[in-house]
Amino acid sequence: MKKQTLFGLIFVIIGFNILINTMNLSIGNFVAPLIFFVMGLFFYKRNHNFISLIFFFISASIIFDQVLGMNFMGLLIAIAVLYFGIRLVRSPKKNRREREAKYDKAERKIRKAEKKLDKINEKTSREDDERKAAKDNRVVFTPTMRKSLIGEIHYLGEAFELNDLTIWNGIGEVRIDLSKAIIPEGETVIVVQTLIGEIDFYVPEDLAVAIQATSTIGEVSLFHESHSGINQQLSIATKDYKQAQRRVKLILSTFVGEVKVRAV
Repeated sequence: MKKQTLFGLIFVIIGFNILINTMNLSIGNFVAPLIFFVMGLFFYKRNHNFISLIFFFISASIIFDQVLGMNFMGLLIAIAVLYFGIRLVRSPKKNRREREAKYDKAERKIRKAEKKLDKINEKTSREDDERKAAKDNRVVFTPTMRKSLIGEIHYLGEAFELNDLTIWNGIGEVRIDLSKAIIPEGETVIVVQTLIGEIDFYVPEDLAVAIQATSTIGEVSLFHESHSGINQQLSIATKDYKQAQRRVKLILSTFVGEVKVRAV
């Protein structure tokens, strides 16, 4: 042992004895809490945290009782009561601050949503103006409406003039071949809705189209992409759709069934 270490231990022992004598305490007062503290360390190093906590608690109780003359359990209870009392006193202010913070956050979200809505409305208005300007040079047709509870609706075989078209079919199939259609300039919108059935469209490869297809229970297939299951939704548009002189927008939906769009 080095001389420095030896002298250090001697000074520690002397200082500890002077401290004990100054406080008018006996060394025996520290034997029991020291034993429990060492046992707590023993179990703590072996990952027995609960057992070690019990020994540390006993050691602290003895020190507070014999050395400081205080009831350790009573001290813990007093601290707990004070803590919860302070929380109850401060809780109304804290709750008010939390409510104000939530209100401010909600108000910021509302303002942000209003700004987004204004932008959307502005964009929609601009698109409507562009659409109206594009339709000024062609004859405006009233959208054709076809409804059927049970049956089949087909536009196949013979050539037909295509105008804005809305089809509702309860149970059955809807088949339309756009390669046979005489398509006017501008945008033509076709809406097809079925409850139970199949929707089939045949689209020429050189036609500019934008498609929104939905099947709650069933399959959606747009050209080479296909998905089946519950609540299937697909959207697709050709690259030159907005610039095309003639373009067709398809909005197709079925509750139970299939939506298919194929190229011809």
